[in-house]
Amino acid sequence: MRIVSFIAFIFITSTSVLSQSGGFSGAAQRVGYGAEALGMSNAMTAVNSQGSYAQYNPAHSAFFIDHIPLNLNVSSLSFDRIHQTFGAVFQLPPSAGVTVSLLRSGVSDIDGRSVSGYPNGTFDASEYQLFTAFGLRLSDKMNIGAGFKLNYAKYHDDLDAATSVGIDLGLLYKITSDLNFGFAMQDLFAEYRWDSADLYNQNESRNVINKFPARFKWGLAYQKENYTLSADYEIQALSSEITEEEIFISNGRSALITTTSELKTNVKQFRLGGSWNLHERFTLRGGYNLPDLTDSDSWGASSGFSLYLPFDKFSPSVGYAFVLEPNRISNMHVFSISLKL
Repeated sequence: MRIVSFIAFIFITSTSVLSQSGGFSGAAQRVGYGAEALGMSNAMTAVNSQGSYAQYNPAHSAFFIDHIPLNLNVSSLSFDRIHQTFGAVFQLPPSAGVTVSLLRSGVSDIDGRSVSGYPNGTFDASEYQLFTAFGLRLSDKMNIGAGFKLNYAKYHDDLDAATSVGIDLGLLYKITSDLNFGFAMQDLFAEYRWDSADLYNQNESRNVINKFPARFKWGLAYQKENYTLSADYEIQALSSEITEEEIFISNGRSALITTTSELKTNVKQFRLGGSWNLHERFTLRGGYNLPDLTDSDSWGASSGFSLYLPFDKFSPSVGYAFVLEPNRISNMHVFSISLKL
């Protein structure tokens, strides 16, 4: 009963903030992690039937497994984008676990132009994220977890790289033997700080702060032996710097006054996912997501599968996901290899 009251309280207190969507730092890190999760449209906050995915909820690190899962994922995207992940989960007896993963993302062969519009070469933009999460089993029903993210971004050779630290917190509660509830707060305190004075050869400059959206996620997962159904509801708290300029005239002389303020909004998202174990060596997946509840045309979808190879050593499996990106701007192909050490 306490958990139901807590969920109701969160939903009630979260609806008083205005909603507005936009592009914010760390977008590549919100694409997803792995063919299995992306095949279910990232509706993984409460799911543990597909393995341990602490990137969606650090409490998943405490999920007991009798092996060390090793996962490698490579994505094929349009517009010269790069998205690759690598991760593993380690048990810490008697009742804890640790997840470690690395994400590489970026854009290659960007066409550089001068102020006059003339080509001046190409450059690459890259981001890395080192993620580690610790989970603890408090009881047969309750897991909690905390995650630490070290983010690194390099956008131009003449622009100093930016680093950022983010914190994740989460819980996983087994309501019944088949129904899980998950809650996670992600990317807390994460932000990039930039100073472009050297890049543009300007004497006057100020640091620009690009904050990551703080993410609050609630999830339910109904898990049976042969299938899983899951749903996630997410609120992203967005913060932007707004700069306004005004000309002030005094005694016949004009001066330009610049003021900076912070605009806070949010965007609400919804995701559905499902998996079906058609055979002991084959699992089919599908999903649907709505990244902005105020825009019904922003939807995206996904599908995929896993094939479990007939080898006892390392129990290898290969996975694939086809992702129709939000607003159908492009398609994404994700390939994965998983081993059990």
